[in-house]
Amino acid sequence: MTVYEMEEELKKLIWEEFPKLYDFAPLSDVQLLKYSENITFKLTFRERADEDISESDDMAPVVFRVHRPGYHSREELISEMRWMEEIASDTDVCLPKVFHGKDGKELQQLSAPDGRKWNCSVVSFLEGRLMGEISGEELSDAIRQIGGITARLHLQAIGRNKEIKLDRPSWDIHNFFDRDGIWGSWRDYPGLTEEQENVLSECQRKITKRLDEYGRSDRHYGIIHGDLHFNNIICRNGVSQIFDFDDCGYGFYLYDLGCTLVTCSEDLENLTGKWLEGYEEYRTLSMEEKGMLPMFILLRRIVRLAWLASHQDSDTWNEVEEGYLNITIHMAEKWLAESGGSI
Repeated sequence: MTVYEMEEELKKLIWEEFPKLYDFAPLSDVQLLKYSENITFKLTFRERADEDISESDDMAPVVFRVHRPGYHSREELISEMRWMEEIASDTDVCLPKVFHGKDGKELQQLSAPDGRKWNCSVVSFLEGRLMGEISGEELSDAIRQIGGITARLHLQAIGRNKEIKLDRPSWDIHNFFDRDGIWGSWRDYPGLTEEQENVLSECQRKITKRLDEYGRSDRHYGIIHGDLHFNNIICRNGVSQIFDFDDCGYGFYLYDLGCTLVTCSEDLENLTGKWLEGYEEYRTLSMEEKGMLPMFILLRRIVRLAWLASHQDSDTWNEVEEGYLNITIHMAEKWLAESGGSI
């Protein structure tokens, strides 16, 4: 089935099934937003007749998420949305509201006539511009804000009630680098030369050793967003809003920095400083932690190679910036040289 055929089939199902699952005003439009890990649609509504309006109606647009079969279990998806609700309750971070179905549950199921089923969920639609569409001082200010937002997420993760279990995957060495990890291996990236593979192999070896030494204390490791890049951040009226918690899980807190700056190569030192400035308004980092920031940026760039290799049918693959691999190799060689690597 082509992407277009899948889109049309799901649109038809949403028109038919959404009113049965959720208590909103009647649909006026169903528009595809993105085809990636999830297939997401923007839903808009029309007003009901006065006599039909209820207090539960919300006329603002929402995002209908069709979750990819096999990527996350039902328990993992429910945990994602429950953490989002915790963050909304415990912090002032701007993120989408989670809507529950008519049965009170966060996760619903879309059913096709032939028996196929998809887990689905609904969150509020965030207005504004993607962070990837801004530049200059506006971008610097947004990155500083994201540093502060990231620190507040980490403080919430450290302080949350650990007795309330969140069933989420771990961003650990296995899932960073192995072929049977979450996104597969960077080794499957098309066109890698032997020389490039040697550089990245040495980085993998050295990063693995560093992370083993760094350890998983409560200060270093906990639940993280795990995908806080420029296209998962919406800027509106000078305020940064975050979304897409689909890859949240247990990992090193500083990996979130790598996610934010993964596509930055020009002025990287300055942008890292802006992020750190915002972060330390809420949470101070040690000199050891600050010294590891370049490694976490490089780590995310390497992990992104694996994601791209396994998503060559995605919008992101078609939009990947020219020279991403070569820039990553250059950054890897520089980091190895500065950290005493053998390449």
